[in-house]
This record gives sequence, structure tokens and C-alpha cells, in this order.
Amino acid sequence: MEQKYSAPVDKVFALLTDPKWLEARCLALGELSASIKAKKAGKGVSISMKRRVKRELPALVAKVMPSEADLVFEESWGPDEDGVRSGSLTMDAVGQPVKMTAEFELAPSGKGSLYRITHVCKCSVPLIGGAVAKFAQGQVEEGCASEFAYLVDYLKKHK
Repeated sequence: MEQKYSAPVDKVFALLTDPKWLEARCLALGELSASIKAKKAGKGVSISMKRRVKRELPALVAKVMPSEADLVFEESWGPDEDGVRSGSLTMDAVGQPVKMTAEFELAPSGKGSLYRITHVCKCSVPLIGGAVAKFAQGQVEEGCASEFAYLVDYLKKHK
């Protein structure tokens, strides 16, 4: 997935690593709660997030996952390398058989920036794990698209 932003890398990076802004985004997008901590690590940033979400689940997925869940994210941004920021994250659906990893990059693009992210979801349940992972992947990408749109709108309002 990718999204172009009208703001430079530094401005977008500042928002994506600001715990108060991230919490406001989570709540604005309908999450039940969000707790975010950021810590500078060398020339990068480490972010820990705990978010409570409620989702509509298809019957097959509802057999192995509850509709309300706590998600724990560990995100790591590396140092600025020639104007490009990159990193990775992991997401654990607490007490559930689903895990997600992602690699991302925020790079200059014209007068703005371009954010790219690739998600991979896995499910450890035998037989139906593939279907559950596919559903989880769709949910992650839908959530990511909403987060992209929120930031686009925020940047329009806060030039």
C-alpha cells in the first residue's frame, strides 16, 4: 500500500511518531481506546501502542476470534538516511492466533512525501488459518487506508 502526502517527510514523520496525535487518530477512527508511548532510540524512534478495537466478524472468523480485541503494536523507525525514513512493526492480537508484521518507508516525493507499507498477516489455527489470515489482512489494510485518509485530511486542515 502507498499514500502520497502534501507535506515533507519531516512533518509527516513528526505526526506519525507523536503519541498524542496517534491517540487522537485512533479514537477519531472509532477505536475503543488507545495508549501510545514513543521513545527516541539513537537517531530513530520506537513506538509502543495498545489499542482496543471492535470489528464485525464473519462466522468462520468469529469461531476463533472475539469481535472485541486488544492489539499491541511495536514499531521501530530508523534514522534519517538521505531524507528517507524506514522501519518495521509487529502487531499481536492479544490472546488470539493472529500476528501481523510490516515493513514501511517514508520518502521525499516532489514537494511532499510518499509512504509505502507492506503488511503480512499469519494465523496459527490449523485448517482455517489461511482464511482467518486473509480476513485479518483485509482488516489491516482497510484500517491502514483509513489512517492514510485521516492524515491526508489532517494535513489539508493544518497547512
